[in-house]
Amino acid sequence: MVEGDKIGAALPDQEAAFLRLIYCFCQGISLTVTARSTGLSVKTVRRHYLALRALLLRPAFNRWHGTNIRLLRLDDPELERTVRLTFFGRIAECALNAHCARNYRLGNRKSRQCRACPLAGRVSDERRAEAYLMIDTVHRFYETLGLRGEKAMNPILLFRERLIHTTVIGTVHTHSHKLGNGFFDPTETGFLSGAVLMDRLIEASAEAG
Repeated sequence: MVEGDKIGAALPDQEAAFLRLIYCFCQGISLTVTARSTGLSVKTVRRHYLALRALLLRPAFNRWHGTNIRLLRLDDPELERTVRLTFFGRIAECALNAHCARNYRLGNRKSRQCRACPLAGRVSDERRAEAYLMIDTVHRFYETLGLRGEKAMNPILLFRERLIHTTVIGTVHTHSHKLGNGFFDPTETGFLSGAVLMDRLIEASAEAG
């Protein structure tokens, strides 16, 4: 049982289940645990998680991830956009090679950088270290969620959505008051709290129909 089981207990079953699902999503709880908490199938939870993740791309959620902030101080916004897309494109290419990161974690390779790394020679050492940390954090989070697949999606867009999702949940855990069981307080009103994120997602979901 997760704390989300108590949320929406007095609401109609379907509405209460969706409210618990959003709470679990904002906590970064896995698909299987969320399915048990809500009584929904893992497949249904996955579908809702992907829909909620897509909502995080809206400007209303920028405060939780900040990936809209400029990476470089260039005078030409169009050049900034081009450099940004190129940088994230290369990171996405590296990130989608899951076997590479897994081999490193398992000790099959001493260096985090493989011989075929798309970042080698194209990104500075400092940026490359940041990129590997970013990639590994996203991979770990998605392994914890149990959310796999999505091979049909554009790799740059996929990594961007996963990065934003990962960053949002990390921000929530950093800026939310925790209850005794480690979950965030769903009644808190802090600017970057999980409770406020929940409210915004409920509003956005209603608007999206």
